Order: sequence, then C-alpha cells, then structure tokens
Amino acid sequence: MSRRLLVLPVLLALALLGSGACGSKAHHATGTSGPAMPSASGTGGASPGTCPSEATKKFAKTRFAGDAGLAFGAFHRWIYKPWKAGTFKSGAQDRKKAIVKGAAAGAFALNRLNAARKLVDADPTLCTKLKQPLESLKNNLSGLTDKLKSGDADPSQIGSAGGAIESFRQQASQNGATIKDKTPPNV
Repeated sequence: MSRRLLVLPVLLALALLGSGACGSKAHHATGTSGPAMPSASGTGGASPGTCPSEATKKFAKTRFAGDAGLAFGAFHRWIYKPWKAGTFKSGAQDRKKAIVKGAAAGAFALNRLNAARKLVDADPTLCTKLKQPLESLKNNLSGLTDKLKSGDADPSQIGSAGGAIESFRQQASQNGATIKDKTPPNV
C-alpha cells in the first residue's frame, strides 16, 4: 500500500513538469498582468480586445475539454467523493491519507486548469464566454488546495468547489465544449 502512495506524487510531479515545458507564452502578448476583470453585464466574458478573432491553436476546444475533464475527474475522485463519504471528518479512518491525496489531486487539477486556460485564450468563442468563469474556478480550487496542503479540509469549501465545477461544466457545454470527467487509472 505504501508503494501506491508513492506513485501518486511521482505521477503528479511528472504531469507538472511535462505540461510546464509545453506552455505557450502567447497570453503575455496582450500586455495584461493578472486575470481579466468581470464584464459589466455579469456574463463573465472577457473583453473582445483580449481574445483572438480566430483560433490560434489546433483543436483548442477539444484539448480544453480534455484538460478540464482531467481536472474535474481528479477533483471528484480524490476530493469530492471522499468528502461525501465523510473521510475528511475529524477522527475518520484514513483521514490523513485522504487529505494528502486530496492535496495532490488539487495541485494536479490546478495544473490541468492552467493548461485549459491557455487553450481558452486560443479560441475566440471559449475566450469571450469562459475566460473569467475559468479564472474564478481556478481561484476557488486554489484556495481549497491550499487548505488541503495545510491539512485543513473545510467541508463547506469542498461542497462550494463541487458546485462551482458543475456550474462551469454547464457554461462550457452551452458554448460547445462538453466536459466529461477523466480520471487517471488507480496505480
């Protein structure tokens, strides 16, 4: 069993190293520093000047759905399901192991959402409709991951993150990007 616990952090490290080297610096060309501010209409879209007029990466929408699916799958498998089962409660059996796995899954999910953000920036439809909601979702998961890393699993924050993921999934689907959970196989 200790061998299984060792494999998850190794896979996470490989995923973080692998995707960091492949990233594009195109999003820095806009001259913006930090996330876009929400639009006045409240729809969460980005301003047209920060989004491309045509796709800048091949299969951006499909690749976005894949990265988001991996992020959502990791969240559901190692954070949401254990939370629903009560594993994060004080005194629960295997609580420490669940928190460690949850923190690793949160870091992996954030990594995949960062990759998804780069693809959102490369597609005009996704950019105008999903850029700001994706930033909000990333901030939500980042706060949760920080809590898990410190060993503090806040049940209300886990439920809130689950709701935010489902809301984002619906927004993406309405804009032509169906996101299905994808979970790496148990090792």
